[in-house]
Amino acid sequence: MRHSGPGARDPRAWLAPGTHVDLVGGFTPTMREADDAAITRAELYCDTRAGALHEAGDLCQPLRAGLIAEDSIRGDLFDLVRGTARLRSSPEAITLFKSVGTAIEDLAAAELAVE
Repeated sequence: MRHSGPGARDPRAWLAPGTHVDLVGGFTPTMREADDAAITRAELYCDTRAGALHEAGDLCQPLRAGLIAEDSIRGDLFDLVRGTARLRSSPEAITLFKSVGTAIEDLAAAELAVE
């Protein structure tokens, strides 16, 4: 599919200021849902640091390439729930949440369904 319009030549234009991106499909080191431009431009969050940094191609590939560092991840689910994560730096910041799946997410969904 060819894209036209203002972002056709510069994929960075596809993500407008203030956009939030959820990535939930890629769950192996070789799978990607977003390119390096999106990853390096966004403020990064994940479900679990250990899983995301070792299983998610969206993060472990740019990490291996030196485009991001482990501390580029501003917080994981535990940090977000505790309120200790560095939150969006401004209303214009692009944020990205990467999930590789963790049993705690399944448990939370089951608990909500039971309630």
